[in-house]
Amino acid sequence: YKPIKYICSTKDEKNRKTIFDLVPKEYPRIISIGRLDFMSEGLLLLKNNGNYSRNLELPIKGYERIYRVCIRGQIEKKHLEKINKGIKIKNVIYERIKIKIDKSNNNFTWLIIKLREGKNREIRNICKYFSWNIVKLIRIQYGPYKLGNLKEGKIEEIKIIQNA
Repeated sequence: YKPIKYICSTKDEKNRKTIFDLVPKEYPRIISIGRLDFMSEGLLLLKNNGNYSRNLELPIKGYERIYRVCIRGQIEKKHLEKINKGIKIKNVIYERIKIKIDKSNNNFTWLIIKLREGKNREIRNICKYFSWNIVKLIRIQYGPYKLGNLKEGKIEEIKIIQNA
């Protein structure tokens, strides 16, 4: 479980904490499968097999990534419909995304966002376009792998799912 304010890199010129600071020293050399930005948290897969990692990352494979996103305030349904059809922002085309409201009150709206493409900062760019202020962005699933009850900053060794 990648906490916020950690970067997905082995080194950082700004001397920020990296996800590899969380990895026990006895682990073999590992790489991350995909990334989560500095202020995002949640499921981050780490692997010691580059071929398997590349297989999970390739957009052509179409592995779904699922996020829970908390937005300050309310969201108009017409914006969700627009995103679900696909949207172009600053000459970048974002393919269809499955986005729905999970729960909402006067102050916050929780969204479930499912995407396959995973372009750089895709969710953040879409939210910025609609002037949605992200409070929390958590990846809860990547392909067949789920965050489950894993606690922030913790690592759990998992078995490879052969079809992935």
